[in-house]
Amino acid sequence: MRLIKHFDFVNEPFLDKNDWTIATGEKWANHEVQQYVDDPENLFFDNGLNLRATYQDGIVRSARIHTKDKFYFKYGKIDIIAKVPSGKGTWPALWMMPQASVYGGWPKSGEIDIMEHVGNKPNTIYTCIHTERYNHRRDEQYYKIHVGEAIPDNFHTFSLRWEKERITYYVDHQEVSHYIKGEDGKDTGPQGWPFDEDFYLIINLAIGGSLGGEVDYASFPQTFVVKDIKVYQE
Repeated sequence: MRLIKHFDFVNEPFLDKNDWTIATGEKWANHEVQQYVDDPENLFFDNGLNLRATYQDGIVRSARIHTKDKFYFKYGKIDIIAKVPSGKGTWPALWMMPQASVYGGWPKSGEIDIMEHVGNKPNTIYTCIHTERYNHRRDEQYYKIHVGEAIPDNFHTFSLRWEKERITYYVDHQEVSHYIKGEDGKDTGPQGWPFDEDFYLIINLAIGGSLGGEVDYASFPQTFVVKDIKVYQE
């Protein structure tokens, strides 16, 4: 596979605005409690890209960036070297959303989560995808977890290989889960597998909410560090 994009946040410590947008706002989905801000206290470089959640005067501030309208791709492999925080209530994520949403708004055009982690379950990695027929708001969903050791204590390589009929997850280059189009009798149409269009990248550190759970505000600040992102295609 050939390398089509490389974000080296250690040796090239800047956020290229030709590729990335800093998202801001006070209200977000899933009952999360953070505000996303464009502030050097919450988004900065120190041996990698640091997304930091702070708590002051009853307000949680954090960071979220994305490549919508700037960098997007269809099929390939992505490797991300990152270190997740450990505080209760933290919810860091590396994920992808459809650039054009050709099948309609969420979840009709799909969502691909490369990695989700919550501080309330520190050694668990969530590897999920979402579609109109199968998502976390329904009884049926594409939902798998990986349980490791000392996940928040070290940098790990979180990888995803996205093929036409298969999505495979790796942690530190070892396969931990996969999904196959039509497996277990699932819908093979766009309602069950809409992953045939371009997707863009999102990196964020959410706090609390439906997955993040109870928040230990005394543990703040909490930091999510991303060192490196490589995207490959055939």
